Amino acid sequence: MSRRLLALVVVLGLIVAACGVAANGEPEVIGDDEVPADLISPNPSTSTTVEGATASVIVYLLRRTASGPRLVAVQREVEDPTRPGGRIEALLQPTTPEEQARGLTSSIPTDTELLGTPQLDPTTQELVVDLSGALFDVEGTELAQAFAQIVWTVTQLEGVRRVRFLVDGEPQRAPDEDGVEQDGAVTIVDYRSLAPL
Repeated sequence: MSRRLLALVVVLGLIVAACGVAANGEPEVIGDDEVPADLISPNPSTSTTVEGATASVIVYLLRRTASGPRLVAVQREVEDPTRPGGRIEALLQPTTPEEQARGLTSSIPTDTELLGTPQLDPTTQELVVDLSGALFDVEGTELAQAFAQIVWTVTQLEGVRRVRFLVDGEPQRAPDEDGVEQDGAVTIVDYRSLAPL
C-alpha cells in the first residue's frame, strides 16, 4: 500500500471517529443537554419581537390651567403598541414624579383596572372597553375628564374612531365634556373643550 493511500485511510478513520460513530457501528444515545437547540426546535419562531422590548405610545393626562383642564399628550412605554389594552394599561398607571413636576395629573382613579381585552369592530371602527367599577370613585367633571383621557388615548390607534364602555361587564353610558351621558359610543368630538392646546 502506498504511503498516500495509507495516509488517506488514516485521515478517513480519524474523520469517522470525530463524527461520533461508535466502534461497533451502532448509534449512541446522547443526553438532552448535549443536543443543539436548533435540533430540538427545527422550526424556530420567525417573530422579530424581543421579549420585554418596549415602544413609546401617546397617552393623555391632564393639566389644570386658569381657563380649565386640558389634555396633554405624554409618552409611556408598552410592549406592543398595536394593542389597545396595552395603551389603556399604560394610561392607568399612576403619574410619575416627572409628570407631576410638569403639573400633570389624571382624573382616572388609581385602582381602576382594565377587564379583559378591548374588542374592536373594524367595520364601525368602534372599540369596546370594559373597566372596573373603581372608575366611579370620581364623579361629575372629574369623571367626564377620565372618560376623555381614555377616548383620546385609544383613538390614537389606527382604525379606532369611537369607544363604547362597559363597567364590570355591563354597558355604561359615557358622559361627554358637559357631564351629559351619551347614548352609544363616544369620540374625541365629545371632549372638544379638553382638546390639547
